[in-house]
Amino acid sequence: MKQKEEQKERKEKEEEKEEEGKEKTKLNWKESWSNIRMILGYYRRFTPFYFYMYTGYVFLVSFVWVATGSYSLKFIFDALEQRKSFQEIFLFLAVMSGLMIVRNIVGAYMVEYLEPTAHITMTEKLRAELFEKAAKMDLAYYETPKFYTDFVWAASQADVKCQQVLGIYMNFIARVSELLFLGSLMAALDPVLILFALVTAAVRLLCNSKLVKYRYQLDLEAKPVERERDYSQRIFYLSDYAKEIRLSDVHQILYQRFTSATQKMKEIYKKGGKKLAETDGISNVFQDFFLKGLVLLYLAYGIMVTHQLTIGDFAALIGATRRFAARMRNLVDVMMSSAEAALYIEKFKNFLSYQPAIEGQDGKEPKDEIQPICLKDVSFTYEGSDEPSLQHINMTIHPLEKIAVVGYNGAGKSTLIKLFMRLYDATEGTIFLGDTDIRELKTESYRRGFGAVFQDFQIFAASLGENVAMDFVKEDEREKILEALCQSGMKEKLEKLPRGIDTPLTKEFQEDGQNFSGGEAQKIAIARVFLRPYHYVIMDEPSSALDPISEYNLNQNMMEIAKDKTVIFISHRLSTTCMADRIYMLEKGRIIEEGTHHELMELGGKYAEMFWKQAGKYQVS
Repeated sequence: MKQKEEQKERKEKEEEKEEEGKEKTKLNWKESWSNIRMILGYYRRFTPFYFYMYTGYVFLVSFVWVATGSYSLKFIFDALEQRKSFQEIFLFLAVMSGLMIVRNIVGAYMVEYLEPTAHITMTEKLRAELFEKAAKMDLAYYETPKFYTDFVWAASQADVKCQQVLGIYMNFIARVSELLFLGSLMAALDPVLILFALVTAAVRLLCNSKLVKYRYQLDLEAKPVERERDYSQRIFYLSDYAKEIRLSDVHQILYQRFTSATQKMKEIYKKGGKKLAETDGISNVFQDFFLKGLVLLYLAYGIMVTHQLTIGDFAALIGATRRFAARMRNLVDVMMSSAEAALYIEKFKNFLSYQPAIEGQDGKEPKDEIQPICLKDVSFTYEGSDEPSLQHINMTIHPLEKIAVVGYNGAGKSTLIKLFMRLYDATEGTIFLGDTDIRELKTESYRRGFGAVFQDFQIFAASLGENVAMDFVKEDEREKILEALCQSGMKEKLEKLPRGIDTPLTKEFQEDGQNFSGGEAQKIAIARVFLRPYHYVIMDEPSSALDPISEYNLNQNMMEIAKDKTVIFISHRLSTTCMADRIYMLEKGRIIEEGTHHELMELGGKYAEMFWKQAGKYQVS
């Protein structure tokens, strides 16, 4: 009951988290700044020189921009009006030109040299953190759509959003520094004009806050439809699906779904686009009227009526006011962009906040010896499912026993293996290793005792040796890897490979890569369990892709090599089970029969029925 309560509690927390995520279409400034600061912390940690150099460069650009713009206009017009010497004007322009040269040299160094390597470094470090997090997540999380959404967003957009956040931060620094420099100039000449710019910015802030909300809601609504469209599109260029597509009309279903999803996206963006256009139009019209009309009128009054402004002041202020207002609008846009980016970063934070209950769990170290495995009243139900996959399983596997678990599809065989490996925790009941509940053991150390070949094994785009070792190949392991491959039935194939265990697998990255048949690939997966000195070996349909002769040879090798190990077979093909010390027959998640092959054949139940259906393929003495 305790496990069921823990699972229920975790599910409730996930649902609360999901509800919280649904409601959060807006963050307060404290939350937004916290998210932005978190990403900036990555830059300061991973690329400190680039980050601080970029910050200094932004201040330099802002100063040069104001000095060579509004202030230069004032100086030139006043110099001409006051008939200053050519040498003074020349010296001033030389200084301004020098500033621009320095800015351009530093900018070229930043953009062409520092920036590309900094982004690559940042992506590498960030992806490593994401991969490390994903590798440590409990398998149960992959059953929840919320986790997938957060994972997909984090994996696909984290580095892009980080670059966006850095750009937002630098834009913020640039706009603030420009406003300080421009504001100082305007305050010295006519501080009233600053009010014009502030009113314009206030309108911009109001309109943009609505724009951000509309855009985020639009993206949120379109994302599930976009994923559906991308799935249909992706299937057409993946080699895994190429044969079925060419041998059937399934492409019509995929294309229909693609066009249907595309049409839904059009409708979503048409509907949302109207709100965006209306709000943005109001903002732009107000700004143009307020700045271009009223500011010009005010400055003309200052020159022609009150005579408080010079021609140089007029030239400087007309440009400075527009620039100040533009920079205020830009600052508002940056702040709105930061709020929008912070919402996406929230997804990234959600992913990082997932805490595994199984992976990485600390605890006692298991004894370095083969111990019995005992299941007491074990039941298991996948999250989101109403039907249990396993019900009240009681089983004791003694050291060195060879156990077979059989049953038709959906009987619960593979689920049982996942519980043995502690990829999941039982919903009810307890699994013991010796006299210790496996939940009290250190997860990594517990699993180190198990070697497993799963039915849905994977071959990776790495060398043959790396696919067997599932790690970098150490020099002192090469002979062991060769031996493991020979034991799994790959000896003849190995002799035909010029590069031996250094042969690259798949042609995804190398033209001389090898694509093995299903049976050959399965032998590679099986070699993995022959390589290490595991106490327990689990074989989930180990011979499903092998021909009968290869299967027979594999079984003989397995029994010989694993004579000092506990072996658990999961199988549909009952030739394997004849060699087992004990057989468990599962049906609908329950053990319905138990015994040796001869005992179950004499019983004449479901096992015997299943065996005789395969009797044409296998002969047993």
